[in-house]
Amino acid sequence: MKKNWKKDNRLVWFILVLLVGLSGCQYVNQYFQKGEDKPKDVYACTMKCEGNKTYDKPGSCPVCGMDLVKVTNHQTHSDTATVMMGQMKKVGKKYYCTMKCEGAKTYDKPGSCPVCGMDLVEKKQTASTEKVVYTCPMHPQIQKGQAGSCPICGMDLVKKGGAAEGETLSPDDSLAILVKPTYEYVLSGVKTTQPEQRSQKLVVNAFGFLSYDARALNSIATRFGGRIERLYVRYPFQAVSKGQKIMDIYSPEIVTAQQNLIFLLQNDADNQNLIESARQRLSLLGLTSEQIKTVEQSKKPTIQLSIYSPYSGVIVERGVGGSAPMPSGGSSMSSGMGSSKTGSAIAPPPTAQNGELTLKEGMYVQKGQRLFEVQSTSTVWAMLEFYPTDIPKVKVGQTVMIMLENNEEIQLFGKVNYLEPMISANNRNPRARVYLSNPNEKLKIGSLVKASINAGSQAALWVPTTALLDMGRTKTAFVQTKGAFLSRTVKTGLQEGNWIQVLSGLSSQDTIAKNAQFLMDSESFVKSNDLSMR
Repeated sequence: MKKNWKKDNRLVWFILVLLVGLSGCQYVNQYFQKGEDKPKDVYACTMKCEGNKTYDKPGSCPVCGMDLVKVTNHQTHSDTATVMMGQMKKVGKKYYCTMKCEGAKTYDKPGSCPVCGMDLVEKKQTASTEKVVYTCPMHPQIQKGQAGSCPICGMDLVKKGGAAEGETLSPDDSLAILVKPTYEYVLSGVKTTQPEQRSQKLVVNAFGFLSYDARALNSIATRFGGRIERLYVRYPFQAVSKGQKIMDIYSPEIVTAQQNLIFLLQNDADNQNLIESARQRLSLLGLTSEQIKTVEQSKKPTIQLSIYSPYSGVIVERGVGGSAPMPSGGSSMSSGMGSSKTGSAIAPPPTAQNGELTLKEGMYVQKGQRLFEVQSTSTVWAMLEFYPTDIPKVKVGQTVMIMLENNEEIQLFGKVNYLEPMISANNRNPRARVYLSNPNEKLKIGSLVKASINAGSQAALWVPTTALLDMGRTKTAFVQTKGAFLSRTVKTGLQEGNWIQVLSGLSSQDTIAKNAQFLMDSESFVKSNDLSMR
């Protein structure tokens, strides 16, 4: 009996030892399994745009677009900033504020910015090994793995977080520029250029038409009244030559003057004074010396007096019934019947109405009445209009090349003979005159022409017109500074084609955006830095 009890006692101890061993093995297994678990990496936004929300993989914050920072999820801190601070606390690391509130100042340990309160971020000393991503500066949602063009606006894609070509912009500075106010900096990857100090050839393009030469427009007026017995011109613009007969007039006044001369010759031939006075009267009334001699020889008055054209050109009928114009000072009366019109006013080109003249045979005309105008087409005027911005360029004496719009193969050369002092009331454009010879009368009045005026050259600082943003009263350029573009007000002068003169605001060492229009997304982008500092 006693022997069996000892045997049972050993059995109980054996069971107890076995149970203790099994428990120890389970504890050791749990201990090693716990030691093998590694914390899973998660990522969060330092701006806390979505509170303590985390992500399983790196990327950008969907709210502000900033890069997510790695955080371990095995810790149970309620504040994400505290988790990141504990993770970034390493020996020899530097931390800074992404807002650059204190410039380039750094800290030896993580924490919060004393100015804005944002979490300090570790300043990386080595280049990032992450995959290169290209994005559009104007559309950040466009991201590609290789360089190319934005499918929305067509701009060149740039490296995300990288610097512009030729600049040493660090990722930290790039992030700082992104959070600068939009009225001061505009980030873009557009092409750049530099102002050029050189001599620019100036050429003014002008358009216009051929007009008659007002200096060669002459009037034919009667010096006596009477009835038109015979008319030898029948339609407007009929060509006449100097000395050609244009009409026969019966005038009682002329008949009476001839009879007085005949009476003196027959009854008082020795009174040469009276006879010479009678001859002078007939001459003043318009009779030629040949007609007077014919009257003296035949001793009979001429009933119908012929009127001859004292000019060569085409017949123009204008203002029939008006008095004869007074000649300007310095111009002399032409021989025969007529006067010269040299006024400076330019009337519209003459036009024909119904293809016939107003004067008809049998009509009576008064003394001093203007019958016709004779326009010579041996010379014509090219009336050229140009833009008001080209007024400082155009001067009298500059050479001009003119081409007919209907035949550009014909090139005419002349010079600017006169600049009209008044602006055209129709389109507010200044006008210049070019005198052209037309010996063969191939140039037709009213033909449209285009001209190029050689305005010399101008040595100055020049930039492409696309590099300046026209704001009405001012012009703005975007100057490149560390990969970004700073807006600057520019004062301009002459414009020649695709180039514009810079008077102040830029230098030849500045690098500016070649196309300033791509950099304007809103009105706030074009406020100059000087205005923003007021």
